[in-house]
Amino acid sequence: MSVVVDFSLEQMSRARVSLLTTFLDRYFEDRKEMLPHHRRLQESLRYSLLQEGSKRFRPVLAMLTAEALGHASERVLPLAAAVECIHTYSLIHDDLPAMDDDDMRRGKPTNHKVYGEATAILAGDALLTEAFQIIADQCSWEPAIAIRLVSEVARAAGLHGMVGGQAIDMGSKKESITLDELRIMHRMKTGALIRVSGVGAAIYCRASEEKLAQISVFADNLGLAFQVSDDLLDYDPEKPEPGSYPALLGVEKTREFLNELTNTCLAALRDWPASADPLRAIARYNRDREL
Repeated sequence: MSVVVDFSLEQMSRARVSLLTTFLDRYFEDRKEMLPHHRRLQESLRYSLLQEGSKRFRPVLAMLTAEALGHASERVLPLAAAVECIHTYSLIHDDLPAMDDDDMRRGKPTNHKVYGEATAILAGDALLTEAFQIIADQCSWEPAIAIRLVSEVARAAGLHGMVGGQAIDMGSKKESITLDELRIMHRMKTGALIRVSGVGAAIYCRASEEKLAQISVFADNLGLAFQVSDDLLDYDPEKPEPGSYPALLGVEKTREFLNELTNTCLAALRDWPASADPLRAIARYNRDREL
């Protein structure tokens, strides 16, 4: 992938991230009338949600899907914001001592290091809950769509999605994990929220069931492809990380697997118009970024 294409993808993301940040900043505006501890919770929430350095990949995927279907990015901003709220809550909770016990994220102290564990837990709880409030408020014009979006997002975030995947991940740090278990874990922990970003945007835009199925295949395989690519980028043959694709498959087989996932992504959008080219470019960029 050439530097020019990489830069254009960055530029595309920048404009859409700006839209999202403005929406979230206004939704979670600083309210001086709050009582002190309530306001501290709000500050904690904003600290992680509006922090610079986030790629905002999931909301950008939702907005690019809307554009691929002939709609403006702004149309799916509520969904994009809801997904980002859920993703941020998961990071706040993942960083806690009971989970990954991380002190730094994106070059800054993690939420619980700044605000304390109790406030960090509540900030994550609030973000998860507010995500559904955003969908309910902003989609009230079409109750059927709102209900379907809530169902899809809840499934992606809950027991059989992100939270369940995190439970598998925690267990895998104590026990060996097979290749099939690794795939299942990643499709749940990271892939489910990526998938719903594309599928949710298509639902929001009233796409046909055929288009919904196609974007589902695209986003599902793209989510797993990003994890595989990350594993290749992080792989150190001197200190192979247990439970990674290169450690289980070897580097060359992992690259073959990444190619297979990318080809599946591209095939899913074979009949989509040129407006879907940015989605195709993301899949190719991810495939080539570790070469």
